[in-house]
Amino acid sequence: MSPKRDRKHQDDGLVPRSRGARLAAVPRELVAHVKQHGLAGSMSACVKRCLKPCFVWCCERLATSSLFSTLTTLLTLYALFGDDVRLLWFAKVDDPWFDIITISAMSIFSVEIVAQTFGKFGYKYGFFFWLDILSTGTLILDVTTISERTFGDPISAAERSDGTGGGHDRGSGTEAARAARMSRVGTKAGRVVRLIRLVRLIRLIKVYKKTNYQAKKKEDAPGLEWDEDEDAAMENESAVSKKLSEMTTRRVIMLVLIIMLALPFFTPGMYVFNLPSAAQFGINNLYRTWQDGLKAHDPLANTTAWNAYLNSQDREVYISNFYQFAYFHNPHCVRSQVPSTASMFPGDTFCKIFWMGTPRQDEASGGPGNLTDLFLPRFFDLPAYDLNEHWNGQNNAYFQCNMTDDPRSMFDKPWNETRSCVKDRYKGISLLESREALLDCPEKIRYQERTVMYPSAINAAEWEQLYFVFVFDRRSGSQMEAGLNLGQTLFICLLLGAGALTFSNDANKYVLQPIERMIANVEKIRNNPLAAMSIGDQDSHKQGDAKRRQGHRRTLDRSVLEGQAMTIRLSLEQSWWSKKKMSIAFYWERIMARYRKDGRTGQPEPMETVVLEKTIIKIGALLALGFGEAGAKIIAQNMRGGDNAIVNAIVPGRNVRVIFGIANIRNFTDATEILQEQVMIFVNHIAGIVHGTVGEFFGAPNHSIGDAFLLTWPLAGVRPEKEAKLADMALVALCKLTAGIARSPALAEYRSHPKLAKRLPNYRVRLGLSLHTGWALEGAIGSEFKIDASYLSPNIAVAQRLENSSKHYGVLIVLSDTIYTMLSDLVASEVRQIDYCTVQGYSGPLRIHALDLDDLSLEPSRSSALGKPLEHRTRAELRRKKAERWSDECIMGETFDRDSELQKMRAKYTDEFFAHFRMAYLNFEAGEWEIARKLFEKTRECLVVEDGPTMAHIKFIDEHHGKAPDGWEGHHPLATPK
Repeated sequence: MSPKRDRKHQDDGLVPRSRGARLAAVPRELVAHVKQHGLAGSMSACVKRCLKPCFVWCCERLATSSLFSTLTTLLTLYALFGDDVRLLWFAKVDDPWFDIITISAMSIFSVEIVAQTFGKFGYKYGFFFWLDILSTGTLILDVTTISERTFGDPISAAERSDGTGGGHDRGSGTEAARAARMSRVGTKAGRVVRLIRLVRLIRLIKVYKKTNYQAKKKEDAPGLEWDEDEDAAMENESAVSKKLSEMTTRRVIMLVLIIMLALPFFTPGMYVFNLPSAAQFGINNLYRTWQDGLKAHDPLANTTAWNAYLNSQDREVYISNFYQFAYFHNPHCVRSQVPSTASMFPGDTFCKIFWMGTPRQDEASGGPGNLTDLFLPRFFDLPAYDLNEHWNGQNNAYFQCNMTDDPRSMFDKPWNETRSCVKDRYKGISLLESREALLDCPEKIRYQERTVMYPSAINAAEWEQLYFVFVFDRRSGSQMEAGLNLGQTLFICLLLGAGALTFSNDANKYVLQPIERMIANVEKIRNNPLAAMSIGDQDSHKQGDAKRRQGHRRTLDRSVLEGQAMTIRLSLEQSWWSKKKMSIAFYWERIMARYRKDGRTGQPEPMETVVLEKTIIKIGALLALGFGEAGAKIIAQNMRGGDNAIVNAIVPGRNVRVIFGIANIRNFTDATEILQEQVMIFVNHIAGIVHGTVGEFFGAPNHSIGDAFLLTWPLAGVRPEKEAKLADMALVALCKLTAGIARSPALAEYRSHPKLAKRLPNYRVRLGLSLHTGWALEGAIGSEFKIDASYLSPNIAVAQRLENSSKHYGVLIVLSDTIYTMLSDLVASEVRQIDYCTVQGYSGPLRIHALDLDDLSLEPSRSSALGKPLEHRTRAELRRKKAERWSDECIMGETFDRDSELQKMRAKYTDEFFAHFRMAYLNFEAGEWEIARKLFEKTRECLVVEDGPTMAHIKFIDEHHGKAPDGWEGHHPLATPK
């Protein structure tokens, strides 16, 4: 586990997990208690002490679990659409499965509320707390048993009762009115339930995309601030953006829901029902006809009256009305049967008769029959006829279709052969049983899928005697309502989303997005202060692209106008009207082009957020320029303290290992005296080459030391196997720096400067360079009034003395043995040891090495971009090259074989020369100075010009009269040039 992850778990009060652990981290209190008291015999004390922390810990983990969040999201979608899906595509036999899912959803939502109450700060008693409780509570209305008990029809009430058989409960004389009211209340409650269900939409606010972009931790090269595609990375949403977006979404959702919930209460249908339907009128008419026949003949009085009624005109009228009513609501009618001459048929309505019957009555004892026997339209002794032919309305505008192939078998049957339904409370016939065997009773379909009707033209005595029950199949209507509810829910979801987006779009565009960009930039600068320069480059690149696109559009406008002018010229021979049309089109395009041009070239007042954003980028870039690599910690530490505005620049230093480089401008005093004010331009030309070249090879210029630049290559955070590559890069950087100075056209102009040429014949701008590595204290130097971010170390002085000795040895690059031992074998083979000296500030003798370069062999380049800011694409290319150099595939030692500039500067230094010098130097170090001097003389002949280290050793030997001092150990104090 990483230290950072360890700290996170410690802050949470958790024990860190091992890499291979399968169990989740457990609270520290529990582990400490078990370690102290043991597990056996201390369970009760352990539970008392650790139960609450364990519970809170479990709630926190559950509240932040992505798996649990996915589950609640899916259940939220089910809560929104599940009941409508049930009504749309499933039958009543499948309802128990939906009840199980609904109850499970309620349980999981309840667990979620508890988990977030104890595991999420700010949730308890907040906005979402109450809305979650409300939306979860509405789920109970989707449990079919509860819904049917609460909003069901009289069939549902009879189905719930405990009475079985033995007749109908006639305890109330107002049963008809009660049944009608129950039906109306159920219809109205269904509307309210559908509206209440919309409250669950609020849960969708909590369904956010929890995408944690954890980029794969690849090793970053030092100094490589950001990648080309960094601007496409996902930025964390700011606290301001979260709060404003949340509040906007809340208000939009509450507004829409209040409107949706309130609008129905402003319609008359919520308070007053419309006139009775045609079905109700038909039932009333049918029942009154039946009652009138009973009153006229009193069939229950005796057998004669019974038979007289069965053969009476009243009975014939009742049968006729019955079949007319049944065919008018024919459930077997399909559109394919409807002739083209008909304009309407029963399928145009949702209510088609499904079941008809009466309350079950005891069998008549001793009488001629039972009233229930007279309910069905049996012909008895009356003349029968073809029902389909008589009632299908073949020639009518309202075509009623055929009932079945043999409708009489369905209607004309003894009452004792009818089916008992609803716990044996009712008996009757199903018109759909022949087509759907399961639909033999009204309770086989849901209360939402049926409409129960009673005769309303009935008094209490007649109700007690016998009443009719007609059940209509409205499954098609229920399915349409479910489908429309699905569409309504989706529409509201889209409306809420679009509304929240529209309301917050302007705030996001003009306030939140600039603020988030500012926060992101400040966060980048806080984490890596040196990245501020890259942020500015990126912003400049975007503005440049916008200007280029704008220029491209202007070019297109000019091309369009020129093309249209050419068209007009070609149309001169056309008719007068054609010429006029072309001319009008031409001038119209010119006006529009001028309008677009004015709109583009105008200088609108910049918005304050944009000005602030640019200012932050510039301040960050200035901080990076001013503090440099050594001041990165100062910037980062002060920017982390967001709770106050106090600047604490004096922070403790940090002990680091650094490769130090010194770049000294030769003859700088003379150049300063001669150039005067122009010396700043002169120094900045050199600084541009030094900084740019060192930066390409992962170095960082620290500050100027008089006529020298302090260069650093920090080793902090660099893997040991990469330290050799960084040392190689430091040495190659000095080589490329030498070449860059020699080839700079701007610096080449100083060769012909008359005053410089007069004082310094054959003057060339040259740098003395050195490398040394060691410890240093990195931090701020100064006081609360002025600080410099730099390094304190005697190793810097050692590097300065080494560079100073390069004049004595007549070489351009000197490096200490501390660097030489870090180099790769391939690069180290290019370096020669030139001396073994004691250096002030370094404990013990130090071997000194040199990399020989002939910068006089290079000619100035014909073109240079020095002094101009680098384009974004150029910087991107530099970053790409830096990444390639840092990769394991790049071998820095091969640069000496591939780079043409280095090859030219190294051309005159042959293997023979290095062999002679090494032999001579080994004798010199061993104290054999006579032999060494002879060999040094041979070394002088190997080069066209005299070799500096060779001449230095000959001079040193001659000063000691050609003999090594007594007690010679192979080293001597480092010489200081005069």
